[in-house]
Order: sequence, then C-alpha cells, then structure tokens
Amino acid sequence: MKWTFAKTYAKTAPHEWILQEKELELFRYIKKMIHGHGVWEDFAMPGKKPYRVKYWYRGRYKYWIIMNILNRAKIKIS
Repeated sequence: MKWTFAKTYAKTAPHEWILQEKELELFRYIKKMIHGHGVWEDFAMPGKKPYRVKYWYRGRYKYWIIMNILNRAKIKIS
C-alpha cells in the first residue's frame, strides 16, 4: 500500500495517512486494534488547544484514526 506523507504537518507533526476507501481491510483491522488495545494520549499542536487521541502502538509506528483517515507516525526511540 502507498501511504501519503502529510506535507502540511511536516515540521510540527510528521506522519503519513491513507483513506479508508483505499485500504478498507487494513482500516478495519487497525480500527479494531485501536479500540481494543489503544491508549488515550493528549495531542497538541503549537498554539492550539490539546485534545485526546487514542493510539495503537505496533512495531516502529503509532496509529490513529480521524474520521475516514488512518494515520501513522514513526515512534521516536531514545
């Protein structure tokens, strides 16, 4: 599958995304994993009000869904 890099957030929150319609099976699977095994965390963009997002961590990535968009970002390992 081809993930699209989110250019708008390249500096503030680099991540990739795919549309539900393009990868329906993957979207459903990860949505199930997020709901069953995800963790709630605060997310805040600079200058914006923080909000809660449920992430599922798998391998080198964390995944989350906003409406019909599946997102993933590399986990920063220190």
